[in-house]
Amino acid sequence: MYMFGGIISTVLYFIGGLILLGIIVRIFRRRGGNKRKARDANIHHSSAGMRGKTSEQKKVIKYFMSTGLLGMIFRISDQEFDNILNKKLHGYRAQLFQRALQAHGMDADEVNEIAPIYIGGYCEDARYVKLFNDLTYRASEYQLSCLLFSDKQMYAYRLNFELSSADKVEQTKEYFYKDITDVEVIHGEIDIPKPRPLKYVLGGIGSIIGGFLLAIATGFTGVSIFFLLCGLVAGIILIFFLGYERMVRHKLALRLTVPGDEFYCAMSSEHIGAIQGMKAKLREKKS
Repeated sequence: MYMFGGIISTVLYFIGGLILLGIIVRIFRRRGGNKRKARDANIHHSSAGMRGKTSEQKKVIKYFMSTGLLGMIFRISDQEFDNILNKKLHGYRAQLFQRALQAHGMDADEVNEIAPIYIGGYCEDARYVKLFNDLTYRASEYQLSCLLFSDKQMYAYRLNFELSSADKVEQTKEYFYKDITDVEVIHGEIDIPKPRPLKYVLGGIGSIIGGFLLAIATGFTGVSIFFLLCGLVAGIILIFFLGYERMVRHKLALRLTVPGDEFYCAMSSEHIGAIQGMKAKLREKKS
């Protein structure tokens, strides 16, 4: 009977510990949410938005929305998300030149002054933005731009597409070379927390389970409470408080400025060489 009562007591202690854990988690998340900037929080859209989505779009939403251990296990991998994005990129890049020509109502022989320039990157104000366990910053919206050049003008075409929906937005601009006052590559920074490493999550769960097993092994005495609480506290620290630090992610963008207007598009470091060539061409045209 004493053994049975000890088991019940230990189970009750364990349940009480889990309740305490849940309270601490809620407090921690609430404080973190109050301090975090809107773009860092970003995972604020409810799963009600799943209605009418394709299976691929649902995967993308779950990829950004899923958190914690269950999210790590059941959401698609980083590689699978990258594959979804690359598949879309391959299709849009193949069409980008023709889309740009069609949007501007031009023929290819009208814009053969220099080779078209293609740049692109994630949109930082996308519907879903997150830094993942491989320390790669990803977003659900991507931006592709195509710059075309005639003898006297530059024609810009920008396409934004969402991976979590069928949304696409196209924009066109055209500028005379003499009117372009500035071509700037913007080096910005995004300050966001690194994700919680999986080893801390697993270690924390192991500590809680270990404390429970040690409590059983000590024969359900008063010492068992000590082991149980130690395992619980260690688990809370490992799961919810360790493994976080701020990380600055560098971002690049191209900004073309004319009096009263500007054209802004995301880019990556691999595009800098092409932009430098374009700047040299513009200086030549303006001289």
